[in-house]
Amino acid sequence: MQIFVRTLEGQTLAVEAMPQEEVSTAFLEGCGLVFGGMSLEAEQKFSEVEGLDEGSTLYVVPRLAGGGDGTPAMGKRHKKSHGLCPRCGKRSYHNQKKRCAHCGYPAAKIRSYEWAQKSK
Repeated sequence: MQIFVRTLEGQTLAVEAMPQEEVSTAFLEGCGLVFGGMSLEAEQKFSEVEGLDEGSTLYVVPRLAGGGDGTPAMGKRHKKSHGLCPRCGKRSYHNQKKRCAHCGYPAAKIRSYEWAQKSK
């Protein structure tokens, strides 16, 4: 069957491919193919690709080097004494005391003090 491959430069190449051939025969080293919004694996066969018919167009995309987890949300440089509270979501949960200064978690009811009013 004849399929079309759209390169990174915008050129369209016609490729003769048998349904039992692997996808890796149609693209260069370090590049991948996308069809229908799905990335195709190198060892996948053309017959296994859903919706791929005679005259379909595959798009060549560069394979990007994978990274790690990225920067953690709570920071990495210094050890933190406070974290995010599971109940109220504020950053007032003391990790060692296992208690939130804002809502009083893990207490059964949420703290409702009126700090602004004087006691009688």
